[in-house]
Amino acid sequence: MASSFGKGGAVGGLILFGTTTSLFAKIVYELKSVGSDGTEKYFHKPWAMTTLMFVGMTFCLPLAYLQNAMKKKSGDDIEEPLLQDSPLPAGEVKEPRNELRETLFLSVPAIFDLIATILMNIGLLWVTASVYQMMRGAEMLFAAFFAITFLNRSLNKYHLMGLSCCVVGIALVGSASLLSGEGSATVVVSQEQMLAGMALIIISQAVQAAQLTFEDFFMADMNVAPMKIVGYEGLYGSAICLMIMAPLCYFVTGNEGEGIHEDMIDTLTMVKNNGVLMAILLIDMVALLMYNISGMMVTFQIGAVFRTVLETMRTLFVWLVDLALFYGGAGLGESWTPYSFVQAAGFIVLVCGTIVYNKGDEEEYNKEVKEAMAVMATEAPQEGSTAPSIQGTGQQPTPGVPIGAVAAPTAPITMAGSFRAMQTINAVGSYHRVGSLPHGSMPASSVAGSVRRGHIVTHGAGTDSDEE
Repeated sequence: MASSFGKGGAVGGLILFGTTTSLFAKIVYELKSVGSDGTEKYFHKPWAMTTLMFVGMTFCLPLAYLQNAMKKKSGDDIEEPLLQDSPLPAGEVKEPRNELRETLFLSVPAIFDLIATILMNIGLLWVTASVYQMMRGAEMLFAAFFAITFLNRSLNKYHLMGLSCCVVGIALVGSASLLSGEGSATVVVSQEQMLAGMALIIISQAVQAAQLTFEDFFMADMNVAPMKIVGYEGLYGSAICLMIMAPLCYFVTGNEGEGIHEDMIDTLTMVKNNGVLMAILLIDMVALLMYNISGMMVTFQIGAVFRTVLETMRTLFVWLVDLALFYGGAGLGESWTPYSFVQAAGFIVLVCGTIVYNKGDEEEYNKEVKEAMAVMATEAPQEGSTAPSIQGTGQQPTPGVPIGAVAAPTAPITMAGSFRAMQTINAVGSYHRVGSLPHGSMPASSVAGSVRRGHIVTHGAGTDSDEE
């Protein structure tokens, strides 16, 4: 009962807090406050929102150390590795950790995340929250491109069908947004600005896919808890925003609220002069932290495939709540136009593309497991023994194979590298090592790369985190 309650709470938290962070990211742009010049204006502060996201991620750091302290107290002084590996063979000693190096190395994905987030936040100025969520399906396209280009992967027919649906879906959503002419409920947005906003969001997904590729390729063997990864990336991102980007954006010339020039003194003044704005920003930061925690719980307790479904629901909730805000008299959100039917069709196509793409991952996983079992059987044969099996926790034993009879190969398994290093694209546009986790669960590195602000929305159907 307690386990079911915990899973239910994680599922509810993922949808609730994920929807909250996506909605609030747009709502704050539609609130007014008096700035340092004494005039009332909209809170168009994408750099402030980017900084807020990183500050929210930073709160994962004390939670990670608290979790580690509790493990030590209980006698389990082992951190979760970035990717789950098989137990070490008897007599083999694990290499000592270089915690300082690991910590400093996390600054690189933090820079990727900073670039992607500011591009998304600027793009969100000129598109609605629902379009913002759906356009992020482009990450799947770039993830596939990087997998082919840098990881020497090949795509099967399901992958290609899923990517085709992704292209069609994004085209439908983008066309609907341009035809409706609605990018904000409070200000007039030109078609040029809408195009620029959607282009920035798409470019941000290329950066996000590059970040996840970097994390999985260079950081796969780092023995760092996923919560600590998010926390340190938040710490580095906050430091860069506050110490470098805030002064730089203050002195650079440009129009306020377009992502180039941003007056940090004016930002603080506007927050101080509007209690509602301040409350929303604080709630948003807490919601981001809770979204991170809920997302990790869902991924590890239920699985990444189920999380993909939830992220699809999250996008739908964002759209529904946005409509309710508009027609509820709040003066926020977005309206339903004749072109919203086109957007709905695009959303459905994106969801179908994600499902089909995930089917391709499943096919690749099954194929590679069979190949790995065949290689293991030929490399470590034992007279009178049955073929080794690759089993994940909770999986049914392979017929004819005794439980626990998993042979440890004496040499690396060579399958386009090694079986341990084989990587594939999952439904949310990141990569994971095939066979490393049971039931298709997402590894820690993918989680770390996805628990920002919705960066794991189904990315076709709405990647934090997410929402990233």
